[in-house]
Amino acid sequence: MGGPGRATVLLALLGCTSPGEPPSEPECVGTSHAALAAVDRKIVGEAAPYPADGTLRARDAELAASQQKRREAAWATVAKVLEPAPLHESLPNGRRLPSQIPAWQTWYGLDDLRRVFHALYEPLSETEKRSRARFSSASLDDAFLWNTRAVEELPTWPAERYLEYLAAIDEAGEVAGLGGISRVGYSPAAGRHLLSSYPEVLACRDAGVPPPHAEGPVVDTPVAREAVEGAACEPRLVGVYAIEADEVLRGVLEEGDDATLTLRAGSELCTTAAGIPCEVTGPALVEVTVDPGAAPLRAVVDLTRSSRKPAWSACLDGAFPVDAAIVKADYRRADLEIKLPVFSTSAASLRARLQGDASWEVADGEADPGPSEIHTVTLPNGNNFRLAALHIMTKELDHWQWITLWWSDSPEEDFGADRPAAIEALGGPWSHYKMCVVTAFDEKDALAGGGFDASHPSLAEALAATHGGVGAPTWCSNPYLEQGHGNAGTNCIGCHQYGGTDLTSEEVLTFTDVGRLQVRNNFPTDYSWATTAGDELAQLFADEELYFLGPR
Repeated sequence: MGGPGRATVLLALLGCTSPGEPPSEPECVGTSHAALAAVDRKIVGEAAPYPADGTLRARDAELAASQQKRREAAWATVAKVLEPAPLHESLPNGRRLPSQIPAWQTWYGLDDLRRVFHALYEPLSETEKRSRARFSSASLDDAFLWNTRAVEELPTWPAERYLEYLAAIDEAGEVAGLGGISRVGYSPAAGRHLLSSYPEVLACRDAGVPPPHAEGPVVDTPVAREAVEGAACEPRLVGVYAIEADEVLRGVLEEGDDATLTLRAGSELCTTAAGIPCEVTGPALVEVTVDPGAAPLRAVVDLTRSSRKPAWSACLDGAFPVDAAIVKADYRRADLEIKLPVFSTSAASLRARLQGDASWEVADGEADPGPSEIHTVTLPNGNNFRLAALHIMTKELDHWQWITLWWSDSPEEDFGADRPAAIEALGGPWSHYKMCVVTAFDEKDALAGGGFDASHPSLAEALAATHGGVGAPTWCSNPYLEQGHGNAGTNCIGCHQYGGTDLTSEEVLTFTDVGRLQVRNNFPTDYSWATTAGDELAQLFADEELYFLGPR
């Protein structure tokens, strides 16, 4: 454990909490969070960027239809999030200490965003403040860079004290503790987008959240223009086309005296003669066919998709960029003989939970894992914490990739059975975490076991225990992070569709199928709860505006 300088620093930090700080999210017994402080930000340096896969969006349908492909992509994402990132400052005891921490631990927390926003907002002129002028790209760059050395401007942190603080870091756990134990962390792109969006965030705070269903201007998108040739009385399949909710597929057969065009989506059927449009409303897979009639046919089918979808993220400056990623961590105290609750996610255990009240309220046992088995950090006051769970969401897909990790005392079974070599290569504790993932509201994989029956039977059985069939809601729930009755049966994406609204997670759990179904066609803050719950950035922005301008 480090010297007394570290504990003294913590007391100083506790005295720096600003008035009006938003309340934290409800915590479970034994959990905690503490920010990455300004002094630690100087040591850690700028947050490591998330290296997004720009091609993943092209595989959206493939991932939705295959648990196996979905999990392969998710493990690759996990490896990038856990990849060690080098510290900006060298430690005096560095020869025997790690010189890096996991990339996600370098990401920005609420205190970072508070410091950066103040640095951006204060220099604006009164006219700019009143008009809620947007920050320039250059000013955002400068403010985030300034944040890495903000501690140098604090009179309580002379150079001598900083050097003493560095010298007091003499254990691996204290190096890991430099990243703090913030509840939520934002990749550089995510944090930057949220701060840049403060005008929209405040406008929505003033005007209220957009309705669950909204319409925008009609937008027509060409889908296909297909030549059709066939003998008399021989129907021809033009193709099958997917359309989403709030979309309409329109087809026109341009010629053919006796020919008919048919659009079929389940029980919905539209059949017309040449020259007359035929339409089907989504969401649906639409089969398009042409019947030549009594004479041979050579013609063209023109297909167009129309949509009146609203703006994707009306309460932000557009959707998050592809390299945006957000994590939510759950830390549990590792001192005072406090043990960690453990949960079985075997097929039998999952079936029992989901047939009951579908909660994680009662654990299946306890464990006391050490730093070699579970990611452990030491805070400046000497308290030790274990990382029980980690949510990961990345914007590589329009509706995000939803991944969650949880610690297990049986890490090679079920949701850990397919852990790839890239994760094992990270060493130590990371081979003790299991993982589940969803990328869509409804399940499109017809294989209940996800295709793992031969390679990883315990995983296949666990997946089958949560599989409701094609078209049923997806499943992905974390024993440590999902609290409340029904939350063991959720899927992450269902709850986050309400991000930016004034709903609570408890209210969402009362909805049909514990809120897993898609019921909105617009997503005010692009699935992020950061503005209205948890970190409550809307309140942070409003407090800053009120301080400088008074009531609007």
